Amino acid sequence: MVRPQEENAALVLAACGVLRLEEKAEGDSAVYHWRPYRAALADGRRDEVRILLGKLDPDEARAGLLHAIAATPELSRERELLSQNQPGTPLRVPEHSATQTGTWSVYDAALRAAAGWHHAQRNGLPLSARELAATSLGWSKAWTEPRMLAFGRVIGMEFDDALETMEPEVRLRGPLSWTAGTTAVDARVARPWVSIPARSAQQYGILDYSQAQGVLVIENLDTFEAICRHSTAPDTWLCLWGHGYVNNSLTGLVRAIDRVTTCWADLDAHGINIVGDLQRRSERPVSPIFMEAELHDEFAFLEQNDKQVSLALDLAVTGHPDLRALAARIAATRLGREQETMHHLIPKLHKRLQFLAGQAAEV
Repeated sequence: MVRPQEENAALVLAACGVLRLEEKAEGDSAVYHWRPYRAALADGRRDEVRILLGKLDPDEARAGLLHAIAATPELSRERELLSQNQPGTPLRVPEHSATQTGTWSVYDAALRAAAGWHHAQRNGLPLSARELAATSLGWSKAWTEPRMLAFGRVIGMEFDDALETMEPEVRLRGPLSWTAGTTAVDARVARPWVSIPARSAQQYGILDYSQAQGVLVIENLDTFEAICRHSTAPDTWLCLWGHGYVNNSLTGLVRAIDRVTTCWADLDAHGINIVGDLQRRSERPVSPIFMEAELHDEFAFLEQNDKQVSLALDLAVTGHPDLRALAARIAATRLGREQETMHHLIPKLHKRLQFLAGQAAEV
């Protein structure tokens, strides 16, 4: 929690990228009172801050990491690269490290975790992601996306394949059923939706989605629930809550179902990126829905920060082809539109989905 006397300092640190700062709305929909709610050190910044404060000596940091991976023959190449740094030189990641990161804290965590993982593998011990983080990194919640990616590169495996991760739930509604022994889930009759463990559902029992014409991924929970309650779309299309950037379990489900796939996200830089990310990782063509540039102009009150504007400029050139015009509009206006302002379009959703299904059938 951020005390009132700490607010200004926390906001400055957040603007510098040192802290992440959440805000909590207090009050009703007519009067918002914004107060900083929780501050946390930004990913990959802990060691950088310690260096700037003179709390992390480069030689000691290198020696500590070399000691941590000394008994791991699989990391001999990384040891050799790290050993080439001369005493007294700044703390930098070796140029040819398999981690492919330039951030010391990400590099350090990936190698320490890799050493712990290889030790467990040699002894035939299964490891969960949080268990490895607790034993090798000192904190069960120490994993960040950059650290997971760097760790996977070092050991040559996908993070989810190397470690036992918690089974994420997937909320859905539509023509799908799952039967595993005496357990049965019918997502067509569930009100307003039902959850399944998507990874296990694909591995065990019978997963029947034969009647689904297509798959609709919805970024935000409020919109997902509104569609489940007030649209006929779930009668023929499987509607999934994407929960922002789609996790691996849901992506795997989209890939396995192999139907016409569409995604409805916020009309902002990250919303555009979510559509492209889903298409890339699911290896399925993904059509955006209700994300035309013209709809942005109707209601664009969500301010985009410099980082989001930079992302929008990039996506206007490299993003999903159907969303490049929207990305350019967002970059030019520095404004986005939240999905929740578009619920008046939900009655038109089923017709739009049927049109997409018809287009796919003609191809």
